[in-house]
Amino acid sequence: MAATQRFRPNIQTGNRGLDVADLRRRAMNDPAEFAQKTQCLIDEGKLSWDKVSDVRNLFLALQDIEVPATFDMMGQKRAIMASAFPLLAGGMTVAGINAAYEAVPTIGQLLVTDREDNKRVSIRAAITSEDTQVDRVDEGKDFPEIGAGEEKYEIRSKRNGRRLSITAEMIEENDVAGIVQRVNALGEIANELIEEQTLRRVFDIDGSGTSPAEPYVLRPQGAGTSLYVTANTTLTRLHADGNRVTNNALADETDLENARARLVGVMNSRGRRVNIPLSQCKLVVPDALAPKALKILNSELVPGVENEVSNWGPRGSYRPTLISSPMIDALSTTAWYLGDFAKQFERKWKLRFEYVTLENRTETFLRNRIAFQARIAWDCEIGAVDYVYVVQNLTSTTAP
Repeated sequence: MAATQRFRPNIQTGNRGLDVADLRRRAMNDPAEFAQKTQCLIDEGKLSWDKVSDVRNLFLALQDIEVPATFDMMGQKRAIMASAFPLLAGGMTVAGINAAYEAVPTIGQLLVTDREDNKRVSIRAAITSEDTQVDRVDEGKDFPEIGAGEEKYEIRSKRNGRRLSITAEMIEENDVAGIVQRVNALGEIANELIEEQTLRRVFDIDGSGTSPAEPYVLRPQGAGTSLYVTANTTLTRLHADGNRVTNNALADETDLENARARLVGVMNSRGRRVNIPLSQCKLVVPDALAPKALKILNSELVPGVENEVSNWGPRGSYRPTLISSPMIDALSTTAWYLGDFAKQFERKWKLRFEYVTLENRTETFLRNRIAFQARIAWDCEIGAVDYVYVVQNLTSTTAP
């Protein structure tokens, strides 16, 4: 299955492409056809920055030719005339960013539900949180109506982005390697920043730390609140002992059982017991704990007990999906988590990804000889829309 392209150029083109001499001739003779041919060549992977042998020749061949293109700004498309070089360079750059972005493995998308929302501050309400205690509706009587109750969660936004510049010197010196390096870095950095933000929020490193502080992932009624707690007095549907299990290092199946016991008995927004099937849950661990987790989940029998099948093993009914990443170790090498993450966390995209290119033939080129620039931007934030579906487990009593 083809990878989803995450970035799209704001100057769009379409179909196949040719060598530099033919590119110039086609651009001059049929500018509209040039735009179509070059983008298809890029989409097919036949034209990319690392396949350009002479960027100076490419620049000189195309920089003085104007071709029609479509400029996309905040969803509004405008027909414009653009220099053939930045149009082609923009297409190759966005393709390189996409490839670099997809090449970095991530787990964040497995721990959240992604949603598009253009609001700076979004409110998520439990639509069915109010219900009556009626268990029978007699003939001719009105059916009770459900409604949105008082449980509302706020998810904010966070804008971020990066840009790159290709200087005249890089073109004159045919520094293709330098261009490729910058393009790759743009995609990799975007990926890493989003992944780090997602993990930091899901584990509520700031809001549930030893000294809780912004940004909080849990904001009931808009107020920042620690998500993971050991003594609960404010999260009304949670155990009095909270959703943080201390002194519960991941050593064997008994530690998983301790986490499971904490998931049992929590309430939903209507005051009913929540059934959280362990087989649908995820066991999220740092890379340092991955070997131990694999050993537990792959053990058919309970160690030290003759012929007793492990509930957490391949034949057990509890066996969750194991997820691990070395990026978790940067936050904690000992804390681990069990639960239904996608049901508890939402990753809101106010701006999914925006890509803009700029050719500098006037003031910027005059001041610093920058021949081409590209910028990517995004706006996303992660928020908890509940607090009963995930349990945090600590080796001792110290928060990550």
